[in-house]
Amino acid sequence: MAADESKNKVDQTTPGTAEKDEAAPKAAKPRVAKPKPAAAKTAKPAAAKAKTAKPAAAKAKAEKPAPAKAKAEKPAPAKAKAEKPAPAKAAKAAPAKAARPKTATTKAAKSVVEKPAKAAKGDEPAKAAAAQAESAAEQKAEKAEKPARARRMRAAKATAEQAAPPVKAERPPKPVVERAVHEPRRGKAGSAMVVDGSGKEIASRDLVPSRFAVPADVNTLHLVVRGEQAARRRGTASTKTRGEVAGSTAKLFRQKGTGRARVGSVKSPIRTGGGTAFGPKPRSYFIKVNRKVVKKALAMALSNRAENGNLFVAAGLELDAPSTRRLNDLLAAIDCAAPVLVVTNDEPAVSKSVRNLFYAETAEVGALSTEQVLRARSLVLTEKAFDALNQA
Repeated sequence: MAADESKNKVDQTTPGTAEKDEAAPKAAKPRVAKPKPAAAKTAKPAAAKAKTAKPAAAKAKAEKPAPAKAKAEKPAPAKAKAEKPAPAKAAKAAPAKAARPKTATTKAAKSVVEKPAKAAKGDEPAKAAAAQAESAAEQKAEKAEKPARARRMRAAKATAEQAAPPVKAERPPKPVVERAVHEPRRGKAGSAMVVDGSGKEIASRDLVPSRFAVPADVNTLHLVVRGEQAARRRGTASTKTRGEVAGSTAKLFRQKGTGRARVGSVKSPIRTGGGTAFGPKPRSYFIKVNRKVVKKALAMALSNRAENGNLFVAAGLELDAPSTRRLNDLLAAIDCAAPVLVVTNDEPAVSKSVRNLFYAETAEVGALSTEQVLRARSLVLTEKAFDALNQA
């Protein structure tokens, strides 16, 4: 029976019943003191513990189960006011249980009721921390997802571009203009082509093998050309040494004590106006080449031009006075490869007619050089010059 009574008392201490108990006295408006030791205990566990630590006599009085005495027991108003907690704390605290005496059963009920409240109060910071952690994790996931999202967008764009390449307007192909390559005129290999004043071929003349059928040797040709070019150098360049420069021979300043470098002459090569060290002096660049080698090299050059069919003989080319136009018309009618070397034999009018032609040059048979023959692609000889060259 005692257990049933304690259960009934626990059920009566639930929050719903407490609110009903508070509502009833408010309607009747009696002057009743409201000591709330239980509320103080629920609001602040430390303060509740301090209040519960009372003398043994107070505990014994509270534990006596005397219903009639409990009903008649009314605490003094001053004591109730003193024990009344602050209004803000009372609002936060659980409902008041002033009409109940302090018994062991009520203490057990309070402990049972307080446990979920304490648990709920302790869960609030944990829940806040969990919410913050969850939001932080979401933000981190969003930040981590942004580069991946950008990469996916770029990949999708690239695949879309590959799948559908941009359509470009095709330009019509440019018309290919075939330019006719002009081939210069060539004669028969190993023979000379004889042409008249209009460039028409008249005949073909045979050539002497000793002059126009000699196989080429590059070393011989190189040696002879070098000798011909070196022979044209004057070699008159000259400079003065420090002994030839005019100037004083006195020492510029004393050897020691000035802090400067020692200087003995104003004509030193390192000073302005001084002599030149290792400068050029008049010399000869002559390279000795045997006459037979020179003659053989000239025959090699003439043979090469005759072998390629670039040897022409101009018949009837006799000019009383120099005429560049007439000679230009003749060379244009022959249609030979330029540059052209016109070879004459004591014919000054023809030689003077070639001077103003940029693609041609002239030479006498007696002064014909290997370099001139190799520099020209075609040879045009007068009849006198051909007779002089074609002799054995």
